[in-house]
Amino acid sequence: MLKAMRVVAGNLRQLRFLILGQIIHTLLTGAPVAFLFLVVAELIKPLAEIRSLNLIIYCALTTAIMVVNLFLAIRVYLNNYLKSVNLTTNARLRLADHLRLLSLGFFKRRDPGDISALMLQDMAKVEVLFSHLFFESVAFIVLPALLAFCFLFQDLRLTALILASVAIAIPGLIIGQKAIDYLGLRQINSRNRASSRILEYLQGISALKAFSMTGKAFTRLNQALLTLKKDCVYLEGGASIPLLVFATILDFGQAALIAYAVYLLFHGQIAVVVFILFMVIGVKFFEPILSFTLFYSEFRYMNLAANRIATILDEKPLPEKAVNKTPNSYEITFEDVSFGYDPRRKILENLNLSCPEKALTALVGPSGSGKTTLTSLLARFWDVDSGRILIGGVDVKDLKNPDLNALFGFVFQDVYLFQDTVLDNIKVGRKEATEEEVVAAAKLAQCHDFILKMENGYQTRVGEGGSTLSGGERQRISIARAILKNAPIVILDEATASIDPENELNVQGAIGALIKEKTILVIAHRLRTIVTADQIIVLEKGSVREKGTHEELLARGDMYAGLWAEQQKTGGWKFAKKG
Repeated sequence: MLKAMRVVAGNLRQLRFLILGQIIHTLLTGAPVAFLFLVVAELIKPLAEIRSLNLIIYCALTTAIMVVNLFLAIRVYLNNYLKSVNLTTNARLRLADHLRLLSLGFFKRRDPGDISALMLQDMAKVEVLFSHLFFESVAFIVLPALLAFCFLFQDLRLTALILASVAIAIPGLIIGQKAIDYLGLRQINSRNRASSRILEYLQGISALKAFSMTGKAFTRLNQALLTLKKDCVYLEGGASIPLLVFATILDFGQAALIAYAVYLLFHGQIAVVVFILFMVIGVKFFEPILSFTLFYSEFRYMNLAANRIATILDEKPLPEKAVNKTPNSYEITFEDVSFGYDPRRKILENLNLSCPEKALTALVGPSGSGKTTLTSLLARFWDVDSGRILIGGVDVKDLKNPDLNALFGFVFQDVYLFQDTVLDNIKVGRKEATEEEVVAAAKLAQCHDFILKMENGYQTRVGEGGSTLSGGERQRISIARAILKNAPIVILDEATASIDPENELNVQGAIGALIKEKTILVIAHRLRTIVTADQIIVLEKGSVREKGTHEELLARGDMYAGLWAEQQKTGGWKFAKKG
């Protein structure tokens, strides 16, 4: 429960009034039973001693308490719900903000279904934990404790019997707790794997259809769903049996209480009033405990979700210096940089290179040579294992994340657009931009004309991932984002690799508008697009193999010249010279 409190960034002191209100509500709910006892105690007196006024007072107080409790119940449940929703809303935002600060290595290690489950299913369970289970469970514990204290002053024997039955039943509750913790975690892991396979199935449906792997033929999804079904059955069966034993022992304790009280009454060892007290209120002692049993299984399961979220909150974000430094230029320098996604395998090894300010530097080389890794380390999606990356003489680790991010404009090969309007997708580059600035950026990115042809122009929604647009259209909107941001450093990750020749010309013009007076870092596979680059870096196995202009590298006759010769049979566009 402490981890659940940490997830919502709260503490018991914040919730004390809600807990107190729930306890008062529970006590008032049981108050009519106490007055029923007083009424019965009054009625068993000799007829001449019965006071009708007392009966009227008891009935009037019962009615008044029920009315007051009705309004209190509305207030309590409303306050509990609103508070829990506020807590979990803030917790969701806090979790999202924390995820933003983690390195991409965290996301690389985890299944996407697992991360989405944190924000959706797990946080929803934390909300239920606080809106219902927590407060009611507190009340279900406090009421029996108060009753047991009162019973001590009436008859120690019957009170001992009640407490003994609870003590005997507790091992069943503990075993149930262990079963829920173990089987519940298994079920949650199976649920998350199934969610990931469902996402995989939906995102890859075209490929699955092409290879007749839909339905049961897609064994990964089929197996994940069968495993989830099995673990759900195990959770229900494995946890319910010990909890049923707990409830059964309490039922036997209730029966034993009645039998023992009758025995004591007939042997003259307790008064009739005490007998009635234990029959009317003593039997009621077990009801909240039995109800707590039902809540407890849910409580433990929901708490597992809170533990999962707390574990994510324990993940350390990339460290950030308290004092921010300011680069004196936008020259990029890699000094003895080594890095590997897997500690046992280095992608980059003691790499050194420099990218001049307001110059175009192209990175080429075979797949796995470290091109994309270099740009990811520059933007600090990961931290280097050793060495330094400098921008204008300042280590990227000495820049605060917002200031570092502000330096870069990205155009990725795989563009992701949000399920929002075209306008808002372009404004991702700069949220405070006016509509006129967005239109100006769209014109430079060669996408204004096709946007106007859409049904609602800039207010047209583009679908999840930009599904309603072609690859070239998505790419140009991505370039419009970068133009709108107007960052001093632009990183192009093979921006035209997957689009048709007609769109390639449009994207070429858009890129030409983007890169003026910028420090440009280009990842290129089509060498004809970077022949006018100020310098070309040829990478091989995480190290710099060659460096120079297009003409210099061709004259050298090494790897670049070989790659160029292989690509000569294809045509294409070139980066225009800067100027």
